[in-house]
Amino acid sequence: MKCKLIFGALAVVLAPAAHSQCCGFGMSYDNVVVWPQPDLRVPVPAASSAKKAPPILPKSRPAVQANAHKLAQHFPADKRAEMEKVYLQSMDIYLQVEKKMGWAPRDMAGGLAAFLVGNYMVLKNTEVPDEDFNAVARQIRAQNKLQNINDRNEADKVRDVFEQSAMIGAFMALAYKSHQQQPQPPAVYENMRNAARENLQLVLKGDPSNLFIDKNGMRFQ
Repeated sequence: MKCKLIFGALAVVLAPAAHSQCCGFGMSYDNVVVWPQPDLRVPVPAASSAKKAPPILPKSRPAVQANAHKLAQHFPADKRAEMEKVYLQSMDIYLQVEKKMGWAPRDMAGGLAAFLVGNYMVLKNTEVPDEDFNAVARQIRAQNKLQNINDRNEADKVRDVFEQSAMIGAFMALAYKSHQQQPQPPAVYENMRNAARENLQLVLKGDPSNLFIDKNGMRFQ
């Protein structure tokens, strides 16, 4: 994604649409209901054993354009087309990362990990190495709540959670990286941090300020 597209999107954060209809930077409450709240006490499987774990795949056909459109509706009308393009390109970036990490295509664990890590990077204003990112994905994949997500929810909702989580996570990570290259005004980045904090709080049900990510996955300190 070109940095100028991210920089333009950062400015949009100054005027988000009705906050009562969205959580943080676009995550909908409907998706939060489906999100399998991770148990951070679950040990992170070793990389060798994690490769044996079956991926959890959405059963519905991809709907990337539709989900980018849904996320964009949380912004002012004159910014929606721009944000839809941003989310589409964010999904492209996520799919490249997914391939780089060696994950099964469209594995739920990767999309959810991207959401957690991307928001964490913005909130903590810190880089997350690939090794730590992969540990978070393994930690999520090992949890029973994710293993049976397709049994507990409608197929389209599971797909939407995966795609929207991946889009938001990739965008937040790119926003963080862009901010390092070209710092944004304090008010802009603080709005991003507030959005990241709310996103994490909603899915983790805990205080994100106490969240810590390293090669051993996620935990509350």
